[in-house]
Amino acid sequence: MRSLVLSAAAALLCLPSVGAAQPIRIDFRAFTEDGQQVADLKTEDLALKINGKPRAIQSLSVMRSSATAESALPPPYASNALGRRGRSIYILIDDDSIAPGRETPMKEAVRLLASELAPGDRIGVLTTQGQVNIRPAEDVAKIRLAVDALAGKASPSETEQDAKCRTTHVLAAVGTMLAVSGGTPTTIVVFAGGLSPPEAKIVDIGGSVRTAVGGRAASASATSDVCPVRPEDFQNIAALASTTHADFYLFHLIEGLVNRSSTQDAGFESLAGVTGAEFVRLSGSPQAAVARLLRETSSYYVATFEPEPSERNGQTLRVDLRAVRDKVTVRTRPAVETPKAAAKGAASPKDMLRTATDYRDLPLRAAAYASRTPGSEDVKIVALFEAIDGTPLTAASVGLFDEKNTLKKQWTAQPADLTKRPSLAALSAPPGTYRVRVAAVDGGNRAGTTDYELRAEVPRADPLKLSALVLGAQQQGSGFVPRLEFTTEPVAIGLVEIYGVPKGGTVSVDLDVASTPDGSPLATAQTQVAPGNSEDMRIAYGGFDVANLQPGDYLMRAVVSLDGKPVGKVVRTLRKSR
Repeated sequence: MRSLVLSAAAALLCLPSVGAAQPIRIDFRAFTEDGQQVADLKTEDLALKINGKPRAIQSLSVMRSSATAESALPPPYASNALGRRGRSIYILIDDDSIAPGRETPMKEAVRLLASELAPGDRIGVLTTQGQVNIRPAEDVAKIRLAVDALAGKASPSETEQDAKCRTTHVLAAVGTMLAVSGGTPTTIVVFAGGLSPPEAKIVDIGGSVRTAVGGRAASASATSDVCPVRPEDFQNIAALASTTHADFYLFHLIEGLVNRSSTQDAGFESLAGVTGAEFVRLSGSPQAAVARLLRETSSYYVATFEPEPSERNGQTLRVDLRAVRDKVTVRTRPAVETPKAAAKGAASPKDMLRTATDYRDLPLRAAAYASRTPGSEDVKIVALFEAIDGTPLTAASVGLFDEKNTLKKQWTAQPADLTKRPSLAALSAPPGTYRVRVAAVDGGNRAGTTDYELRAEVPRADPLKLSALVLGAQQQGSGFVPRLEFTTEPVAIGLVEIYGVPKGGTVSVDLDVASTPDGSPLATAQTQVAPGNSEDMRIAYGGFDVANLQPGDYLMRAVVSLDGKPVGKVVRTLRKSR
């Protein structure tokens, strides 16, 4: 077994469509008259028109977007294959439209929203000028602290030009949130006191006005409209929303501004119109509105239709989807965009990294692990990925995006990298929260992307530090081989690296498997602890017989002790599919 461990350390933690058109996907929700979700629709219950022309619905599936008790464990990997997942909720707060002292309804709404999220749900928050910028994650406490610290910044003397400049900031922030969603089904929630409506540009030569960034009066040759709010600005948001899987809830804080404006009311409603949003006027307690949002986002449908030949080159198509079943209403975006025609040959994984487009032809799964980088403060990040159907990959790239959606590191596969299953990519970066995006194509030119959220750090277990817990199997002739999912493997092995071991210190690791994070062990395993590649490093491993384990998700837990005293724990979800 010692050779297995050393092989694992070297192999993992120490690494330097052709044919028919792709069906177009429409996400939607269905409700009864009293706002309850409808979960049993069939294709015959729906009528679809695209650009005014009736279309047949090819497929229809219901997706559960909120976690339930049976899915309380974190998913073992990310996947672009349709399946159950937790909600992703991204909140935009236009604090420039909330007067000081009038933040309470917004803060109470966020508090209620965060407190009612289910396990696996993610939440993030962004202010219009970026003072707060937290990507969706499961750290609810971080969101509540950030929002509790916010103070309204609206001026009681806001001018029309000020409002227009503020509106351009809101539209830009909405565009950023849509781009950051990366094709992940996302609920975008906007809190604002109002927005300027779009209007045709009128040039007033020689005007003297406040600039977009608060500068001095404009010159005599300048135009007075320094922050024009144009119809195309709203149309661009609509077009971008049609390429993503986002739905919108706009919360109008009707008492947010000192001087409420019917014009700004209309502007906020305009944003709701182009995005197909649910528009909520918030006054008094937000409890009913938040409960409705959580109820309505607990599941959604995915319908597909076959595009016509003339609709297969990046066109925006008008969507009219209605329920023909009595007393059922459907809510969906007003438009979708078809994929642009691909160049001859396979799609480029490098290009696929840099777009929010969700590629699903090639079903992928991916995960990432963090460990120590010797002699550096950076963290080593190893991404694992594979085609779910076992198809060999012909090209792949992996990108590391920070919380501002900036591509920080990139890796491109060499042919030898793709002979392994799963394939492995090694990158390094400073500790932080990242989105690991995997893009790949196969021999049939099918393209796939998937995104995995990772907190890249080496957890402290004072006085020690730990790597992530890595799961795998023992393969004859190859030693330890990582696994994202277990099928016919007789044994599942857990491996963890331990750093900072003092001279003379004795490290031991208790390894077990449970059904829930705090559940009693279903099985325990003896572990062995071997020297690592430096004097202060140890590698611990142990295995479980999983041949007779029922399909499902389980939690492998490794409790690390120094000189008989527990100092830290790392866990990883183990999934057995058959």
